Amino acid sequence: MASDEQFSKNLLLRSVKDQAQRAGTCALSLPEPLPMSEEQEQLLDQMAELIRNIGDIVDRDKKLKNMVDGFARVVDKPSFLRLVDKVFVDDITWGKIATFICVVGKAVAKILADYVSGIVSWTLDYFKDNLLNWICNRGGWINSISSLARYSFERDFCSSSRLISLSSGVLFISGVLLGGLIVWRLNRCA
Repeated sequence: MASDEQFSKNLLLRSVKDQAQRAGTCALSLPEPLPMSEEQEQLLDQMAELIRNIGDIVDRDKKLKNMVDGFARVVDKPSFLRLVDKVFVDDITWGKIATFICVVGKAVAKILADYVSGIVSWTLDYFKDNLLNWICNRGGWINSISSLARYSFERDFCSSSRLISLSSGVLFISGVLLGGLIVWRLNRCA
Protein backbone atom coordinates (compact mmCIF):
# COMPACT_ATOMS: atom_id res chain seq x y z
CA MET A 1 0.00 0.00 0.00
CA ALA A 2 2.80 2.45 0.87
CA SER A 3 4.46 1.61 -2.43
CA ASP A 4 1.22 2.32 -4.35
CA GLU A 5 0.75 5.59 -2.46
CA GLN A 6 4.31 6.64 -3.37
CA PHE A 7 3.75 5.61 -7.00
CA SER A 8 0.46 7.57 -7.16
CA LYS A 9 2.16 10.65 -5.73
CA ASN A 10 5.07 10.40 -8.19
CA LEU A 11 2.71 9.85 -11.13
CA LEU A 12 0.61 12.88 -10.22
CA LEU A 13 3.69 15.08 -9.69
CA ARG A 14 5.20 13.96 -12.97
CA SER A 15 1.95 14.52 -14.85
CA VAL A 16 1.46 18.01 -13.42
CA LYS A 17 5.05 18.98 -14.24
CA ASP A 18 4.76 17.46 -17.72
CA GLN A 19 1.48 19.22 -18.51
CA ALA A 20 2.83 22.52 -17.14
CA GLN A 21 5.95 22.18 -19.29
CA ARG A 22 3.88 21.32 -22.37
CA ALA A 23 1.77 24.42 -21.75
CA GLY A 24 4.90 26.55 -21.53
CA THR A 25 4.63 27.19 -17.79
CA CYS A 26 6.62 25.93 -14.85
CA ALA A 27 5.28 24.09 -11.79
CA LEU A 28 7.33 26.12 -9.33
CA SER A 29 6.77 24.68 -5.90
CA LEU A 30 5.89 21.05 -6.36
CA PRO A 31 7.74 18.54 -4.21
CA GLU A 32 10.25 16.29 -5.88
CA PRO A 33 9.16 12.71 -6.62
CA LEU A 34 10.28 10.08 -4.15
CA PRO A 35 12.86 7.49 -5.23
CA MET A 36 11.44 4.21 -6.56
CA SER A 37 12.69 0.87 -7.78
CA GLU A 38 13.75 0.52 -11.41
CA GLU A 39 10.66 -1.58 -12.14
CA GLN A 40 8.41 1.13 -10.68
CA GLU A 41 10.25 3.80 -12.68
CA GLN A 42 9.60 1.85 -15.90
CA LEU A 43 5.92 1.54 -15.04
CA LEU A 44 5.86 5.26 -14.18
CA ASP A 45 7.33 6.03 -17.63
CA GLN A 46 4.63 3.93 -19.30
CA MET A 47 1.83 5.54 -17.28
CA ALA A 48 3.22 9.03 -17.93
CA GLU A 49 3.21 8.27 -21.67
CA LEU A 50 -0.40 7.06 -21.45
CA ILE A 51 -1.39 10.26 -19.62
CA ARG A 52 0.43 12.38 -22.24
CA ASN A 53 -1.58 10.56 -24.94
CA ILE A 54 -4.81 11.30 -23.07
CA GLY A 55 -3.65 14.92 -22.86
CA ASP A 56 -3.18 14.99 -26.64
CA ILE A 57 -6.75 13.74 -27.09
CA VAL A 58 -8.03 16.44 -24.70
CA ASP A 59 -6.06 19.10 -26.60
CA ARG A 60 -7.68 18.09 -29.90
CA ASP A 61 -11.25 18.03 -28.56
CA LYS A 62 -12.71 21.52 -27.99
CA LYS A 63 -15.46 20.24 -25.67
CA LEU A 64 -12.99 18.34 -23.48
CA LYS A 65 -10.63 21.31 -23.49
CA ASN A 66 -13.46 23.58 -22.30
CA MET A 67 -14.28 21.08 -19.56
CA VAL A 68 -10.67 21.17 -18.36
CA ASP A 69 -10.79 24.96 -18.35
CA GLY A 70 -13.93 24.73 -16.19
CA PHE A 71 -12.19 22.28 -13.91
CA ALA A 72 -9.32 24.79 -13.55
CA ARG A 73 -11.77 27.35 -12.19
CA VAL A 74 -12.59 25.13 -9.18
CA VAL A 75 -10.45 26.88 -6.63
CA ASP A 76 -11.54 25.54 -3.25
CA LYS A 77 -11.22 22.04 -1.85
CA PRO A 78 -14.95 21.36 -1.18
CA SER A 79 -15.89 22.23 -4.78
CA PHE A 80 -12.97 20.18 -6.08
CA LEU A 81 -14.02 17.15 -4.01
CA ARG A 82 -17.67 17.42 -5.12
CA LEU A 83 -16.56 17.54 -8.75
CA VAL A 84 -14.19 14.59 -8.40
CA ASP A 85 -16.83 12.54 -6.53
CA LYS A 86 -19.12 13.01 -9.54
CA VAL A 87 -16.44 11.54 -11.82
CA PHE A 88 -16.18 8.39 -9.73
CA VAL A 89 -19.86 8.17 -8.65
CA ASP A 90 -20.68 5.02 -10.66
CA ASP A 91 -17.40 3.18 -10.49
CA ILE A 92 -13.65 3.51 -10.40
CA THR A 93 -11.69 2.43 -13.48
CA TRP A 94 -8.06 2.69 -14.51
CA GLY A 95 -9.11 4.87 -17.43
CA LYS A 96 -10.93 7.31 -15.17
CA ILE A 97 -7.93 7.48 -12.83
CA ALA A 98 -5.48 8.13 -15.68
CA THR A 99 -7.80 10.72 -17.22
CA PHE A 100 -8.31 12.36 -13.82
CA ILE A 101 -4.54 12.67 -13.33
CA CYS A 102 -4.20 14.14 -16.83
CA VAL A 103 -6.98 16.66 -16.24
CA VAL A 104 -5.48 17.73 -12.90
CA GLY A 105 -2.13 18.30 -14.64
CA LYS A 106 -3.76 20.33 -17.40
CA ALA A 107 -5.81 22.32 -14.88
CA VAL A 108 -2.72 23.19 -12.83
CA ALA A 109 -0.89 24.27 -16.00
CA LYS A 110 -3.87 26.45 -16.99
CA ILE A 111 -4.09 28.00 -13.52
CA LEU A 112 -0.37 28.78 -13.55
CA ALA A 113 -0.52 30.27 -17.03
CA ASP A 114 -3.66 32.32 -16.37
CA TYR A 115 -2.79 33.71 -12.97
CA VAL A 116 0.92 34.31 -13.45
CA SER A 117 0.48 36.01 -16.79
CA GLY A 118 -2.52 37.87 -15.37
CA ILE A 119 -0.58 39.25 -12.42
CA VAL A 120 2.32 40.26 -14.66
CA SER A 121 -0.11 41.87 -17.10
CA TRP A 122 -1.91 43.77 -14.29
CA THR A 123 1.43 45.02 -12.99
CA LEU A 124 2.55 46.15 -16.45
CA ASP A 125 -0.80 47.88 -17.05
CA TYR A 126 -0.53 49.66 -13.71
CA PHE A 127 2.97 50.84 -14.56
CA LYS A 128 1.82 52.09 -17.96
CA ASP A 129 -1.35 53.76 -16.69
CA ASN A 130 -0.17 55.13 -13.35
CA LEU A 131 3.61 55.19 -13.00
CA LEU A 132 5.20 55.59 -16.42
CA ASN A 133 4.59 59.33 -16.78
CA TRP A 134 6.05 59.95 -13.35
CA ILE A 135 9.11 57.80 -14.16
CA CYS A 136 9.63 59.52 -17.54
CA ASN A 137 9.21 63.01 -16.04
CA ARG A 138 12.10 62.23 -13.72
CA GLY A 139 14.45 61.13 -16.46
CA GLY A 140 13.51 57.43 -16.63
CA TRP A 141 15.03 54.49 -14.81
CA ILE A 142 18.55 54.84 -16.20
CA ASN A 143 18.87 58.53 -15.34
CA SER A 144 17.44 57.91 -11.86
CA ILE A 145 20.05 55.47 -10.56
CA SER A 146 21.63 58.10 -8.32
CA SER A 147 18.23 59.03 -6.86
CA LEU A 148 17.44 55.39 -6.25
CA ALA A 149 20.79 54.92 -4.52
CA ARG A 150 19.93 57.78 -2.11
CA TYR A 151 16.34 56.64 -1.64
CA SER A 152 15.18 56.64 1.96
CA PHE A 153 12.48 54.11 2.75
CA GLU A 154 12.09 55.69 6.17
CA ARG A 155 11.32 59.11 4.69
CA ASP A 156 8.42 57.83 2.59
CA PHE A 157 6.95 55.14 4.80
CA CYS A 158 8.03 55.33 8.43
CA SER A 159 6.55 58.54 9.85
CA SER A 160 3.87 57.89 12.44
CA SER A 161 1.33 59.95 10.47
CA ARG A 162 1.74 57.65 7.49
CA LEU A 163 0.85 54.29 9.01
CA ILE A 164 -1.66 53.58 6.24
CA SER A 165 0.93 54.57 3.62
CA LEU A 166 3.41 52.25 5.30
CA SER A 167 1.10 49.24 5.11
CA SER A 168 0.15 50.10 1.53
CA GLY A 169 3.80 50.53 0.63
CA VAL A 170 4.78 47.24 2.24
CA LEU A 171 1.96 45.44 0.44
CA PHE A 172 2.90 47.05 -2.88
CA ILE A 173 6.59 46.24 -2.49
CA SER A 174 5.73 42.69 -1.43
CA GLY A 175 3.58 42.34 -4.54
CA VAL A 176 6.32 43.69 -6.79
CA LEU A 177 8.87 41.35 -5.20
CA LEU A 178 6.51 38.38 -5.49
CA GLY A 179 5.80 39.24 -9.14
CA GLY A 180 9.52 39.60 -9.80
CA LEU A 181 10.19 36.24 -8.15
CA ILE A 182 7.48 34.55 -10.20
CA VAL A 183 8.75 36.03 -13.46
CA TRP A 184 12.34 35.13 -12.55
CA ARG A 185 11.39 31.53 -11.69
CA LEU A 186 9.30 31.17 -14.86
CA ASN A 187 12.19 32.42 -16.98
CA ARG A 188 14.53 30.07 -15.14
CA CYS A 189 12.21 27.09 -15.72
CA ALA A 190 11.76 27.85 -19.41
